[in-house]
Amino acid sequence: MRRRLTWLLGGWLIGTASSVWLRRRVRRGVERYTPEHLRRELADQGTAMVRSVRRIAGEFSAATRDGRAEVGRTRSALDHEYGDRRRHRPIRSLR
Repeated sequence: MRRRLTWLLGGWLIGTASSVWLRRRVRRGVERYTPEHLRRELADQGTAMVRSVRRIAGEFSAATRDGRAEVGRTRSALDHEYGDRRRHRPIRSLR
């Protein structure tokens, strides 16, 4: 059991170290061979996408706020128009 645990932990350590090393090596290679303008363009596209998502989220929250206010105005108008008849009544059993 002790040997299995040793091999398991050793394999895990070697696998983790090699994946970190390979990730760094690939990242350096990409940075070395990618033109600067392409990196800048990708960064700008990412920034533009984040801005558009934030804009859409802002519009959505504003529409939600407006909708809630509209529901409140409509509900109070209906309560005034129908009075007590508008109140909830329990459903009667059909039996």
